[in-house]
Amino acid sequence: MPSEIRDNSLWWKGPSWLAMDQENWPSLPNHMPDDEGREEMRCCVATAIACPYADFNETFFARFNYYTQLIRSTAIYRRFIRLLQKKGSKGAGFLTTSELREAESTLVRCVQRETFAQELKALRNGKLVHGKSPLRWFNPFIDKDQVLRVGGRLKHSAESEQTKHPMVLPAKHRFTRLLLRHYHEKLLHAGPQLLLGTCRLRFWPLGGRSVVRHIIHQCRTCFRVKPRATQQLMGELPSPRVTAARPFQKSGVDYFGPVYIRPGPRRTAVKAYVALFVCLCTKAVHLELASDLSTERFLQALRRFIGRRGRCTDIYSDNGTNFVGARNQLKELLVKLKDRNHHEIIQKECSAEGINWHFNPPSAPHFGGLWEAAVRSAKFHLLRVIGNHPVSIEDMQTLLVQAEACLNSRPMTVLSDNPNDLEPLTPAHFLIGASIQQLPDQDFQTIRVNRLKHWQLVQRRLQDFWRRWHREYLSQLQGRSKRWRASVNIEIGKLVVLCDENQPPTRWKMARIQELHPGTDGVFRVVTVKTATGLLKRPVEKICILPDPDNEKEVIIK
Repeated sequence: MPSEIRDNSLWWKGPSWLAMDQENWPSLPNHMPDDEGREEMRCCVATAIACPYADFNETFFARFNYYTQLIRSTAIYRRFIRLLQKKGSKGAGFLTTSELREAESTLVRCVQRETFAQELKALRNGKLVHGKSPLRWFNPFIDKDQVLRVGGRLKHSAESEQTKHPMVLPAKHRFTRLLLRHYHEKLLHAGPQLLLGTCRLRFWPLGGRSVVRHIIHQCRTCFRVKPRATQQLMGELPSPRVTAARPFQKSGVDYFGPVYIRPGPRRTAVKAYVALFVCLCTKAVHLELASDLSTERFLQALRRFIGRRGRCTDIYSDNGTNFVGARNQLKELLVKLKDRNHHEIIQKECSAEGINWHFNPPSAPHFGGLWEAAVRSAKFHLLRVIGNHPVSIEDMQTLLVQAEACLNSRPMTVLSDNPNDLEPLTPAHFLIGASIQQLPDQDFQTIRVNRLKHWQLVQRRLQDFWRRWHREYLSQLQGRSKRWRASVNIEIGKLVVLCDENQPPTRWKMARIQELHPGTDGVFRVVTVKTATGLLKRPVEKICILPDPDNEKEVIIK
C-alpha cells in the first residue's frame, strides 16, 4: 500500500550494507563450474512449416494410378516408420494381410478426416451429424479404429460386421475412383450392378451409381468392346437445299441394288443396279437402270437423266470409285471442248459446258442423307413388288418409272386435317408443266388471273408452288431433329478408334488425330487421322475418341 512504502527504508535507501565500505559488503557464492567441467551450450532454432492436410492427401494420392500399388506402398511406409520407432527390430519379409488391412484403414481414415471433418467432430462430441450432411440418412458412427462407418438398419442381420457397417467413402475423391477401378478390373470388367454390389460389401461410396457409371465409361477396355461414335452438332443446310431453283438443277446421285434382270426368255438372270438422282431443292427423284457399276454405264445413265430432266449445274455424290472416274472423264471433255477439231464430236457427247462435281468425305454416307433417304424409299417399293425375283428389262424399267411416280407424289409438308386446306405440296408440282431450262423470270404474282394468257397462267401456277415452298416447306428445315447438342471438343493428338462395319469392334484400328477440317460454322466434322499404314480422312461420326482414365474430371452426382 502507499502508506507502507512511505515508511519503508529498504525502498528509499536500499540495504544497510550499501552505506558501508566495499570490503564490508557480503560475498556471493561462486556457482560457475571450472573450465574443465564446463558443458558446451548451443542454441538450436526450430522452424515449423504449416502444411495443410488436404494438400498433402491430394499430393500423396496423385502419385498412384493403381489401388494395389497405393495399398502396398502405404504398408511399406508404415513398416518403415515402425522399424524406426523400435530400433534393433528386423523386417518381417513379405507384407502380411494384417499390414495391408491396416494400411487400407489408415488411408480410409485420411480420406474421411479430409472430407468429413465436421461429421467426425460432431460424432466425437456425442452429437448427430448436420441436417444438410450427405451422411444424415445412414446413422453413421465411429468404430474402435476411428473409422467412420454406416450405422444402417442391419444390426440384427447374420452378415459380417464389415457388410453390416461398411466404411463410408466420398464420391469425388481419387481414392474412391482407384478403389472402384480396382474392383472393376478384378471382376473382369463387371457392369454397374455387380461392381456396386461387390464394393458395398466393405465400402459405401456416396452417390455410388453415378461414380460406378463414370468409372465404367472411362474404362478403355470396355470402350473398345462397345465404342461410342462421336456425334457432332448438326451442320447448317447447304445453299442448294434452301435456295429456289429449277428441279434437278442441283442434284445428288447414288446407287442401290443389285436387282436381277433376265435379258432374254431363256437367259440366266444377271445383276443390275439403279442410279438414283434426287433434286436437292424439291426432293424430286429420277431413277435410271445401269447394267453394272462401271464409269461408262454411269455416264450413259447421266446422259439419259440430263436429256429428260435438263442440264445440271452441280451434282453431289459419295466418294465412290465410279463417281471419281466419271468426274475425270468430264474433265477430259472440258479440255477437248476448247479444241476445234473435236468440237462437233463433243457437242454430240455432252450438251453442257461442264458440271461441277462435289464429293463427300470418304466413309461419310450421312453427309448425303437426302439421297440415302430416297434410296431407302425406292427400295421400300421395289422389294415389296419383286423382291429378289428376276424380271425382264422392260418390266424393270416400268417398275422404276412407277416407283419414281410414287416417290414424287409424297407430300413435302405435314398433312392437315382440315378438308378446306389446299392439297399437300409434292415434288410432282414442280415437275409437271415446268420449264426444263430455268424458272420464269417475270413475276405474275401481282397480276390478276383473268388478265393472264394461257402460258402466263401456267407460269403463275408454278410460282404459286414456289411461294408455298417458301412458306410451308422451307420453315420446316429450321430445327435440328438430331445431333442438337453443343460441339464436341476435338483436339489434335487425341487417340481414337476408326469404325469399320466389316470388323468386330475389338479389331478396329487405332489412330491419332493429325489434322482438323472446320466447316463454314467453325465446327470440326471431318478430321485427318494417322494410322499405322498412313493418313486417312474420315468424318467425326466414324471415329470413337478413347476415354482418358487419368483425366480427373468432376463426377456429377444425381
